Amino acid sequence: MTLTFFIAVSVTSPAMGQIINEDYKILPDDGSAGDEFGQATAIHNGVVVVGADNDDDNGINSGSSYIIHLILDIAPIKLLANDGAASDLFGFSTAIGVRNIAQGSLGAVVGAPNDSDNGTNSGSAYLFDSSTGNQIFKLLATDGAFADHFGQSVAIDNGIIVIGAPDDDDNGTDSGSAYIFDANTGLQLAKLLPDDGAANDTFGFKVAISGDIIAVSAPGHLNSGGETGTIYLFSASKASQFAKLSSNDGAPYEQFGYSLSIDNGIVAVGALTSGSAYIFNANTQALINKLIPSPPGNAFGWSIDIDGNKVVVGDISDPVNGQGSGSAILFNAFTGTQIAKLLPSDGSIFDQFGASIGIDNDLIVIGARSDSDNGGSSGSAYVEDIG
Repeated sequence: MTLTFFIAVSVTSPAMGQIINEDYKILPDDGSAGDEFGQATAIHNGVVVVGADNDDDNGINSGSSYIIHLILDIAPIKLLANDGAASDLFGFSTAIGVRNIAQGSLGAVVGAPNDSDNGTNSGSAYLFDSSTGNQIFKLLATDGAFADHFGQSVAIDNGIIVIGAPDDDDNGTDSGSAYIFDANTGLQLAKLLPDDGAANDTFGFKVAISGDIIAVSAPGHLNSGGETGTIYLFSASKASQFAKLSSNDGAPYEQFGYSLSIDNGIVAVGALTSGSAYIFNANTQALINKLIPSPPGNAFGWSIDIDGNKVVVGDISDPVNGQGSGSAILFNAFTGTQIAKLLPSDGSIFDQFGASIGIDNDLIVIGARSDSDNGGSSGSAYVEDIG
């Protein structure tokens, strides 16, 4: 793994409307055309996990992921599934968080939604030790089946792993489901289904967890108001639904829940087609803010992540550096203020900067899965320190 450094804007407290470039750019030293490094990103305590779901080490589009320690002097680690095979798309989703509370150790979760252990494209996920890169568990749904795409979304916090299977068929074709696993034992603890699930809801499209609250998106769910997309909230310890969220001001096909994040009871939701994002209080279900960028974005809400009072939203179609070059916007989650626009210093046409986003304290990592430094759509990731 190479870390290429660029001159970046030096920021202590970003001024509203400011443009911020990266502090450095991450490129894998074995990257090649079509890898899509940056398809997924996650960060926790200065440790980054980046997915390259079309890497070919274990066969065409078998996939890989990389662990990069931004603070500690630990060499980058490439992750491969022990049983990886062509078309698995290992690295389509990534997450990192506390695996063992007593030890404070971190675990990296990587989804492989086209793995076929339980039928073609039934899906799987893997848990790795973030310090060593050792594979700890392979996670499979106990009732996994053909084309469930288990592993399309993953999340981890305080020893609990959540995995989405948006094309599971329990409530109708592609109604979707999500699963809870124990990160210490690898055992499945529960299966989550919404109280009003229906065909084509794709419940489990995105999952997130913080403390005892699990959020699961169903961007295809048709609400009574006519808009599409719902977020379902569950207690992790009880595996029971306690609330659901919707935009209440949207329109059909707005895809509310296309992206999703939660931190300390605050939920951030991207609504891709409407080009907006929403901030909710999970405990009261109150809407805190609706976020719309200035100027408006074509695919604003493609990706989202929240940490404290900061939320970052990606727009892979922003033409600021050419068609499909992409951008991300930093907001104050509680005031709704647009703080800064995040752009790569070398952005170009079709990079899809903003394909994935992670934020942890003042560190932001953003994937540009179609960047072409190592060949067409080889991909890259950018790190910005806004502290």
